[in-house]
Amino acid sequence: MRLGSYAGLSARSLFARPQRTLLTAVGIILGVGIVFGVLVLSDTMSQSFQNLYSRAYGSADLSVSRASGDGGFDAARLEEVRGTPGVAEAAGRLSVSSSLVLPGERPDDLPEGVPTPPEVQSAQLSGVEPDDTPLATGFELEEGRYPESGAELALDTASAEGADLALGDGVTISTPEGTREVELVGLLRAPGGSFGGIAFGTLPLGFAQEEFDEAGNLSSIAVNVAEGAPVADVERSLNEALGEGFAAERAETRTQEITDQLQVFRLTLLFFAGTALFVGAFLVFNALSMTVLERTRELGMLRALGSTRAMISRSVVVEAALLGTLGSLLGLLFGYGMARGLVLLFGQAFTFRIEEVAITPFALVSAVVVGTVVTTLAALYPALRAGRVSPVEAMRSRSGSAGGAPQRSRAASKLLPLLGLALAVGCGWWIFYLARNLAGSLDGLVIASGIAGVIGAFLGVSLVVPVLVRPLAALFSPLLRLLFGVEGRMAAANATRNRNRTALTASALMVGIALVVAFSALGGSVLGSIQSYLEDSLGSDYVVQPQNQQSGESFSEALPERISEVRGVEATTSIASSFERDGDRVSIVFGLDERYGDIFTLNYAEGGPESFEALQRDGEAIVGSQLAERRDLSIGSTVNVPAGGEEREYRVAGVLENDALGGGSGVYVSKETLARDFGEDESQFLAIKAEPGTDRQALTERLEGVLADYPQFALFSNAEWKEQIERDFNRQYVFFYAIMGVSVAVSAFGVVNTLSMSVFERTREIGILRAVGTTRLQVGRLIVDEGVIISLIGCLLGVAVGSLLGYLFVLGTSAGGFEVAFFYPTRPAIAALLSGFIIGALAGLLPARTAARKNVVEAVQYE
Repeated sequence: MRLGSYAGLSARSLFARPQRTLLTAVGIILGVGIVFGVLVLSDTMSQSFQNLYSRAYGSADLSVSRASGDGGFDAARLEEVRGTPGVAEAAGRLSVSSSLVLPGERPDDLPEGVPTPPEVQSAQLSGVEPDDTPLATGFELEEGRYPESGAELALDTASAEGADLALGDGVTISTPEGTREVELVGLLRAPGGSFGGIAFGTLPLGFAQEEFDEAGNLSSIAVNVAEGAPVADVERSLNEALGEGFAAERAETRTQEITDQLQVFRLTLLFFAGTALFVGAFLVFNALSMTVLERTRELGMLRALGSTRAMISRSVVVEAALLGTLGSLLGLLFGYGMARGLVLLFGQAFTFRIEEVAITPFALVSAVVVGTVVTTLAALYPALRAGRVSPVEAMRSRSGSAGGAPQRSRAASKLLPLLGLALAVGCGWWIFYLARNLAGSLDGLVIASGIAGVIGAFLGVSLVVPVLVRPLAALFSPLLRLLFGVEGRMAAANATRNRNRTALTASALMVGIALVVAFSALGGSVLGSIQSYLEDSLGSDYVVQPQNQQSGESFSEALPERISEVRGVEATTSIASSFERDGDRVSIVFGLDERYGDIFTLNYAEGGPESFEALQRDGEAIVGSQLAERRDLSIGSTVNVPAGGEEREYRVAGVLENDALGGGSGVYVSKETLARDFGEDESQFLAIKAEPGTDRQALTERLEGVLADYPQFALFSNAEWKEQIERDFNRQYVFFYAIMGVSVAVSAFGVVNTLSMSVFERTREIGILRAVGTTRLQVGRLIVDEGVIISLIGCLLGVAVGSLLGYLFVLGTSAGGFEVAFFYPTRPAIAALLSGFIIGALAGLLPARTAARKNVVEAVQYE
C-alpha cells in the first residue's frame, strides 16, 4: 500500500497487519453488537408494552380504574363519571382473562380412543356495550359487527386468521365455570398492530359480567373530555369526585408506569452490555499495545525523520478510531441479528412472544458512538507510550522491546495493586450494603449504583491481578507439566514474562466467568430455596393451575367441589389472591380455606397451629416474616392493607417463616374475608391430596376427566410440577446466559490476541528452539499450553469473584422479599474451571500454527 501522506499512516498500519486487525475488530464487533442488541431489545419491549397498554386503555383521553390497578368496582360509578363537569362521554368496560379453546393437532403417538387435546390460546376479552366499543377499547370494526347481546364475540383479525376462524363460526372460550361457546360476529383492527400469542376481543357487557362472575362490576371507564376543557382539570375533578380508591389517569401515564417498572430489567440488560464492552476494551488495549511493539523501529525512524511525539501519538489514536468506527458499523449487523435472537429468547423465556423488532435512531447512534469512544479511550495509553519511543533505542534493536510495555517504576507497580485492592474492597462493601439495606427498594438509582459497584469491583480486582499472575502460574505449573511435559512448565514461565499483559487478558476472561458463576449462584439459590420449600411444605399429590401461568385465569368453587367428589381424593384446597397497591406500598393478600393446613405445612416464626385456627375468624391475619420485620409486627399487632380506597385492619395471629407464596411479604386471611373485603372469590391454584393406597394412574384419569371441562387448566403430579417449575426457571435464565456468553467470547479473542503478541515477541526464541531440535508440534503445544494457563488464571479468578458476587446477589434477593438460602453453584464452578482448558486450547490454535510454521533461519536472524 502506497503512503500518500502522514495522515495515511494509520490506515496503512491496519492493512499491514490483517490478522491482528481482524482479531481486534471481532472484539469490537462483539462488544458493540451486544450493546446494540440490548438497546434494540429494550426499545422493542417498551414499544410492545405501549401497544399492549393502548389496547388496555383504548383511545380515550382518560381512564378511570381502581387505584390499586387490580379488581373491579360497582358499575354505578359510570353515571357519577358522566356527571362530572368537563366529561363529554364515558364508556364502561370489564376486562377479563380467558382462553380460546381451539381444535388441536393429533399427536402421532396418541393411543386410539383417546381424544385429541385442544389447543389453548390466551385471550384478553373486554365486556362493553356495542356503541361504546371504539371509545372503551380503541378497536375499530374491520368486518362484521360489534357484539350486541348474548353469546357473541368479536376478535382481532390476526388471531382469527391464525386460528382459521371466519364470521359465523362457533368459538369456545374459557370462563371460571368451565367453557362457553360463542358466535364470532366481528373482526377487529387492534391498535398497535399484531401482538403474537395473545388474542384480543370484545363481548357484550352483560354477558361478560354474568359468565365471569362479575355481575354489576366494571374494571375501567374510558373518558373523553369535552372540547375546550383542559384534560388536567377534568382529571383533577374526577379524582376529587371519586375519592382515594380510584384513579383517573391518562393512558400515557399508565404506559410510563409500566415503563418505569421495566427499568430494573433494562438496567440489568445494559449492565451485561457494558461488561461486554468493558471486556472488549481490554482486547483493544492489548491489541494496540501490540501495534506499538510491532512498530517500535518504524516509530523510531519516524521520530528520527522529524515526527513529533504528538504526531506519533495521534497516528495510533487515529488507527484506533478507524478500527473502532469500522468495528462499530459491522457490530450493528451483528447486533441486529443478536437482537432478533434475544427477542426470540425473551418470548420463549417469559411466554410473551413479540413479533416486531423496533430499531430507533438512538440505538443506532449510541452503539456506534459508544464503540468508537471506548476504542479510542483504550488507545490513549498505547498512543502516549508510542510518542515516548526513543529514536536511538528504537532503531538499535526491536528485540530490546521484547518485554512489551516499558516497566513501570517500582512505586507505581506497588501503588496500582494497592489502589485496586482498596477499590475492590470499597465496591464490595457498597454492594454488601445495598444488598443488606436497600435491596427492598429496587429503584433505578439503587440498581445503577449497584451496577457501578460491580464494575468498580471488577476494575479493582483487575489492578490486583498482575501481582497474582506469578503465584497462580506456579500453582498450575505442576498440572501442566504432568499433562504436557516440559512444554507445560515453559508455558507457565512464559505467562509470567509480561505480567501486565497476561493480567489484562486474564481479567477480561475473569469478568465473563464471574458473571456466569454469580448468576448461576443466584438462580440456583432461588430455585433451590423454592424446591426446599415445596419439599418441606407441600403435602399434596397433585396441583391444578392455568396452562399459561401468566394468563391470570381463575376458577370458581365449582371446580374444587367437583374434584373433592372424585373417588380417591382425600382433600383439596384452593388459593385466591388480590394484589393491592397504595403508592409505593404493595400488598399481596391470599385467601385460604380451612383445609389449607391439612395439605400445606406451616412453619411459624411466631405462633403455631392456633394461629391458623384464628385465621378463620373475622379480622385475623397471618403475615410473612419479612413483612413483620419491616413493619415491626408481632402477634397482637395490627396490619393495615389498602382495599378499594379504604384501609382494612387485621389483627396479626401469627408470623409465617416459610412464606413462599408471598415472598416473605404475604398477608393471609380467610377466603370469606378476601371475598368480602377485596371482592376476590375465585382461585388460580388448586392442591389435591389423594387417599392412601389409591391407584394413582386411575385417579389421574378420573381427575383429567373432570378437567376436560376446564381445558385452560392443567393437572400436574407433584414431581411433574416441580420439574415444570425448574424448566420454566432455567428457560428464563437461558436468556441471561446468552448475553453473558458474548462476554466470554470477547475474552476468548483476547487470549488469541495475547498469544499472537507472544509469538511475535519471541520470534527469535522460537527460531532457536527449532534450531536445537524442538519439533513444530512441540512449539505449537508450547503456545497452546500458554493459552491454557492464561485462561485457567482468568477462570479461577472468575470463579472466586463470581462466588462472592453470587452470595451478595442472594443476600440482596433475601433482603428484597422471599428468603433465599445460598446454594453454591458447584457444577457451574467446575464447568467454568474446565472451560479454561477448552478456551485456552482453542484460542491457542491459530497462534500455535503461526509459531510452528516460522522459518528457522529467518527466525534466528530476526532482530
